[in-house]
Parts: sequence; C-alpha cells; structure tokens
Amino acid sequence: MAIKQLPLRESVIRRTTIQAAEMGAVNLSQGFSDDDAHPELKQLAHRAVDGCNHQYTDPWGAPVLRRAIAQKMEQFNGISAHPDRNIVVTCGATEGMIVAMEALIERGSEIITFAPMYENYVLQSIASGLRLRTVETLEPDFGFTREQLETLYSPLSAAVLLCNPSNPTGKVFTREELETIAQFAADRDLLIFADETYEYLVWPGHKHVSIGSLPAAADRTVTVTSMGKTYSVTGWRVGYLVAPDALTDELRKMHDFHTVTAPHPFQIALAGAMALPESFYARLRKEYWERKELLCDAIEKAGMSYYEPGGSYFLWCEYSRLSGEEDTVFGERLMREAGVAGVPGSVFYPDAARNAKRIRFTFSKSRPTIEEAARRLSTFQ
Repeated sequence: MAIKQLPLRESVIRRTTIQAAEMGAVNLSQGFSDDDAHPELKQLAHRAVDGCNHQYTDPWGAPVLRRAIAQKMEQFNGISAHPDRNIVVTCGATEGMIVAMEALIERGSEIITFAPMYENYVLQSIASGLRLRTVETLEPDFGFTREQLETLYSPLSAAVLLCNPSNPTGKVFTREELETIAQFAADRDLLIFADETYEYLVWPGHKHVSIGSLPAAADRTVTVTSMGKTYSVTGWRVGYLVAPDALTDELRKMHDFHTVTAPHPFQIALAGAMALPESFYARLRKEYWERKELLCDAIEKAGMSYYEPGGSYFLWCEYSRLSGEEDTVFGERLMREAGVAGVPGSVFYPDAARNAKRIRFTFSKSRPTIEEAARRLSTFQ
C-alpha cells in the first residue's frame, strides 16, 4: 500500500514538553500557562455551558464574538473590520495560519519571513506546499533592511510573514520597520501574514503597532491572533483571522473545510472576556514581568546571557560562556542534569548553516514553577 510521505517532523517544542514530563523536568519549553484559568474566564465559561451554546455556530464564528472582535480591532489595533465580512474565528492561531497559507497562496510559491522564527511556520509551509525564504535578523535588536527583503524576492514570492511581538526572540517591530515591510509588500504586490498572538504582552519602552493599520498594508494583510494565549486558556482552541473582504471569502471556505467551527461555548465565553477592563491586562502584564525578572536573574547566575525582550513571554538566551556544546546536546544535558527544559535555538533557524548556541525559555509558567526552575538552574554547571 502506497502512503503519501510529507517531509515533516514532529514538533520539537511539543516533543520536549512530553520529555520534560517523563523526566520530571520543569517545562520552560512550550508557551502555555500552568496556572489555573483566571477566575473571570472560568465564570464566563460556566455561564456559556449553562446556556444553549452546544451546537454549530456560523462557520466563521459566533456573531457575538465577531462583534466583540470588530470593536477590539478598531480600538486596540486601529483596523476597521466588519463583523460579517472581515472576521473568521478559527481553532486557534495555528489553524488560522495554515488556513491563510492554504487558502490564499498557490502551492509551489514562496513566503519571505524573519529568522529566528516560530517552528510551526516551517511545518505549516511544508504541509501547504510552500517554501519559506528567511531574512536572518541581526542581534541584539533583530533588525533587517529593505535590501535583505529585496534579495529574497523572486517571481515565486507570494507573501511576507512576521510575528509581532516575535516568538522566539520577543522582538517588537518598530513602526518604521513595519512601514518598510508594508511598502516592500505593496511595491511587489505581496500578501502580508501578521501573527500578533502576543499583542497584549508588550514591555515598557515598546509599543505594539498592527501592520494592517498602515495604509500601504491595509488591503493585503491577514492578521492572525490566538485568544488562548491572551487569556491563558490554550486548551479552548479559539483564535481568529482579520482580513479585507476579498481575502476573507477564501479564508472562510478553507476554515469551513478544515474544522467547520471553533468550540461554540468557548467562543461565547471569550466574547465576554473581551469586555474585561484594562486592569485585567495590566495585572497579566505585571505578573508576567515579575516572572521574567526572576527567570532573567536565574539565567545570569547560571552563566548564560539573554536578550531583553520587547514583548511576548519568551527569553532568547545565549550559553557559549557556559558550554561549547551544540544546542541540542546542551538542551538535553540541561534537562537531564538540571531538570529544566528549554528549546534548542536551531529549531528557529530552518536554513541555519551554523549552530548559534541559543536556547529559548518561556516565563509563561506560574511563579512557583519559575522559582523552582531558578533553584534548579542555580545548581547547573
């Protein structure tokens, strides 16, 4: 029996989570909270389940959630989105991104993106029959130039993909950088896929700007967002796409064929969550910032260095003072000897010809988890 073989591998991030559980290691690899859900979210979910929200909703999302998203996009992102024409609710940002790739780009085309980059983009592009071409950004600010973008352009180029704030580095793109990307895409008639999963987690001195709010990008941008990450309920599997009318029609069809609809009760609950006051988000940022500071101190004491993130809940760390090992070897030893799991940096460089001696940690975990990781790192040699 002949079986189709895609050149895919399992996710290193999710495999590391499984290994960490097996070895009793503190899991700082995968970006999700190990705290209980916020009480406000649990109350909203209880109310939604007690209601009549147990069957299919509109494939592109429950009307009440689409209205809430449209209001939020106008107020927070500066993007006008009609709830009935420009929004598609998906099963998380993961489904949203692959839906965008499959619905809008011909197989065999190329996407220009920035490395280091989120592992999923590599696997999703392969599954969609696309090729990623990457600009390797320059530390410490992970900058790039228009010339680098032009060097990667070819007749097969179809889109530019960015994650802002960035996973894995925490980079927050400046308005000037976003304008460079938007003008390049406009001049070359390319789509823009903007993963803004960590839009609410932006640290002092930085400001989140949605590229879809810029005039040169407004008619060509698909904004991709995860509500599970924003509200620390990744198991609810709700995200959304926002795009111009001409693009949304295709996105709706592909989403419908993938999953029909995201979980209805959780859509209703998250519509309520979007009405939470600014104090909810301020508290979230304060808690994450405190955990970041704890982890940063532990990383330095362990002999590693880190790049101060502008946003997200990740730390991009450098360990060459501590070890000359390749990152996969170092990561395995760290998990085995210190009992702390991170993600080898090479995972985020799909075309890397060198080993950068980098490792990514997340501070999305509970304070007790971060404190235990810090204690364990203090014993590592």
